[in-house]
Amino acid sequence: MTISTNNLAKATLKQQNKLKTKRWNILLFLVGIALIVLMICNMGVGVLVANVQKVGWWIVLIIATRLLMYPLNTMSWRELTFNSKEERKKVSWLRMFKLTISGYAINYITPCVALGGEPYRVMALKKHIGTKRATSSVLSYAMMHILSHFFFWIIGFILLLAYFYYTDIEINQFRKSVLVFGCAFIALCVVAIFFFIRAYKKGVILSFFKFLEKIPLIRNVIKKKMTADFRQTINDIDQQFTDIFNNHRSAFFRSLAYETLSRILSSTEILVVLWAIGLSGLGLVEAVIISTLTSLIANIVFIFPMQVGVREGGLSAALACIGLDSKLGVFVGIILRISELAWIIIGMALIKIKTKTTQIK
Repeated sequence: MTISTNNLAKATLKQQNKLKTKRWNILLFLVGIALIVLMICNMGVGVLVANVQKVGWWIVLIIATRLLMYPLNTMSWRELTFNSKEERKKVSWLRMFKLTISGYAINYITPCVALGGEPYRVMALKKHIGTKRATSSVLSYAMMHILSHFFFWIIGFILLLAYFYYTDIEINQFRKSVLVFGCAFIALCVVAIFFFIRAYKKGVILSFFKFLEKIPLIRNVIKKKMTADFRQTINDIDQQFTDIFNNHRSAFFRSLAYETLSRILSSTEILVVLWAIGLSGLGLVEAVIISTLTSLIANIVFIFPMQVGVREGGLSAALACIGLDSKLGVFVGIILRISELAWIIIGMALIKIKTKTTQIK
């Protein structure tokens, strides 16, 4: 009788969690659709159509370039989530590929820090691998996503310095300033990487809450929250978070390699746009340099949803830096937004598409 009651309670709880997740997905889907409509209205349907007509069939290839990036993102995330082949069977690659695209789509439309996709991924994974494991998995990948940024920026600025050295481009005052900033920023990236590796070694969540306990305005609230059970929970998540670097280092570096390569290949989106407007003489090196400068500016000014106006300014500066017409920045920016909008629509649609997965036992 007791066993039967326990099984009934577990089944009821499981059904409630399933219903809660379903409602969350529906709400997320509806909010996403509303924001997509708002973005299209703000950009103007006429502007979108006119710019698509300028690039013609190239728009299909421009949108498709992200298929070079998202599979690598998925592989990076899986390296941080599972430690064996048996564990990988719990959640299919296809399902995590779907969550990768949808998660990024939600992040694109999230104001300020663009982290709305992370709770969605935790909600989607927790019923298969448990809440703690899902949280540590998503946190590890979010950290890896940021860490790869620093490696990508180092690569981009080294390429920029080499580009200035090996080409006959005129070094004016603007480019001199970029050179000085580039050298200083490389050093800053190395320092940032050191702190990220330290976080992977020792954990970050418990330290973060200990830091919050020292802030006068929220000190009492955090102390009430830090019960023995809560402290144990975040400590368990921290241990799972640090486990990947301390005990599975090869998987950690594979994840880093996948994510950094993904960033490099994401530059092909800019490259294909430039090819579409007749700049066929440009290659991946120029595209990586442009992407580096643009993403750096976009991440410095991160409070605007979809980086409205910021990306165009970054593109203009980046194009001018390698000797191209800065006025092209606005056009390239609009085409990139059209591609991004297409993937937001795809990501929102994928929220409603179910994929086969194995339940955790």
